[in-house]
Amino acid sequence: MNAQTVALFDRYAEQYSEITFSNILQYELNRFISFLPRNAKILDIGCGSGRDVQYFMDYGFQAVGIDASEKMIEEAKRRVTDGGFKIMKMQSLDFPKESFDAAWILDAISFIDKKDILKFLPSLYNVLKNDAVIFISARQGVGETEVEYEKLGNNKIKIAFFYQEEIEELLSKNGFEIINIFTQDGEDFTWINAYARKK
Repeated sequence: MNAQTVALFDRYAEQYSEITFSNILQYELNRFISFLPRNAKILDIGCGSGRDVQYFMDYGFQAVGIDASEKMIEEAKRRVTDGGFKIMKMQSLDFPKESFDAAWILDAISFIDKKDILKFLPSLYNVLKNDAVIFISARQGVGETEVEYEKLGNNKIKIAFFYQEEIEELLSKNGFEIINIFTQDGEDFTWINAYARKK
């Protein structure tokens, strides 16, 4: 996440959390959970308000949420008081090797420079155990574009777009095997959703 985007998430953290906290993606979450061992430890990357950390904990999993925005982490700690949260950039995950059984990456790669995904995926691979499962979602499209973002006060932020074959190639080249990948129409964008496993 660039400094301007982090600053906007800091500024609108409470508003963003109010809008998103109750918007649970139950189908995607439950499918993800179905791949996991009991008592799995999950890393939620770009955790925002902590909503999905709470969901994982409700199902008996250990979960750690990270976000580059200090104010979003404050919101997460306020809303999910027994959750584990850290301020951290996804491009350089600061955890010991093979710390997690799974990673949940909902829309997070939309908010980093596209070139930085080449730093993120090897860092992610390093902190995951063998056979770990990931869910990763991205907005379908080409390149990077400034988009007016309603949840952040209608300010413009840079969003990274991907196409399905691009996600498949990035995952494959960085040690992940696709379990399932599909597109899904949303309100404003078409989403690419992928479930994959560390090879």
